[in-house]
Parts: sequence; structure tokens; C-alpha cells
Amino acid sequence: SISNILNCKSSEIFFTSGGSESNNIILKGLLSSGDHLITSSYEHPSILALSNELKEQGIEVTFIRPNQDGLIEPQKIKKALKENTKLVSIMYVNNELGTINPMDEIGEICHKDNVLFHTDAVQYIGKEKINLSDSKIDFLSIGAHKFYGPKGIGALYCKSGEKLHPLIS
Repeated sequence: SISNILNCKSSEIFFTSGGSESNNIILKGLLSSGDHLITSSYEHPSILALSNELKEQGIEVTFIRPNQDGLIEPQKIKKALKENTKLVSIMYVNNELGTINPMDEIGEICHKDNVLFHTDAVQYIGKEKINLSDSKIDFLSIGAHKFYGPKGIGALYCKSGEKLHPLIS
């Protein structure tokens, strides 16, 4: 059912305890010392707090500020890219402002530069359709409680072919 909602393969969906766990799995499972992460300054605390922890582990983090309309501008992400940029993580919809970030444009920039792209779509899921089979999104986090599901349930979309380091060996 979830893969039908997201228009992706069922093998690309992993169930978690919620959006925060999904976000943590992606950042911790992809980034290593020397890597560069680009995210926004208004992400969910599960991304912001972890980003600060990752800095202490030798991961470089750039925080993109939203414009006056509350949007993350794709050209700011393009300008922040570096040779060691491994991941861009930008929320689909801001949970306080309701602004919908330009995912297609951000994904295209990431794709052209061979940078992985993650979005926290907890605020978006169930409001509008998402077609992951036709997007440049590599990883997507959702939480069931935002679309009438139970609290404590979430999911993580991982595009086929992408690999994560396990959190538990």
C-alpha cells in the first residue's frame, strides 16, 4: 500500500518507528568523516540535532537559510556543493510555515553532480501525490501519524541500488 502511494517498488520501502528514525538512518548510514552534508537551517530537530553531532565526527555541514518566502532556493544548494558533498537533505514541506520546497529542481541539481538527495516528507505525505519512480529523490522519510496512521510507525524509501551502512552490526 505504501509503495503504491509513493509510486515505487515495495522492495524500496523499509518500516521504522517514525520520521526521526528514518532521518537518522539516512544521515548515519551514509555519511563518514570527511564527507559534506547540505541541509537547511529550518529542518526538523531530528536532522538539526544530528547534523551538529555529525560535525563533531568530522563531517562538514552547510546549513542553507530559507528566503523571505520560507523556501530553500535551489541555486543556494548548487552554490554550496563541494567535491566532498555526499548528501543533500531538505524537508519537502516546512512544518511551521507550510512552504513546499522545489524538490524537482533540488533533485536535478543533486543528480547532475552525483550527490545523493534525501527529503523528510513527513509533512507532505497524504496531502499530495508523490511519484518516486519519476523523481530524483534517493531517500524519503515519512511518519504514519501525519496521515491518520498510528504514532510510532514510519517508513523510509531507499531507491534501488543505494546502499547504507548498517546502524547495528
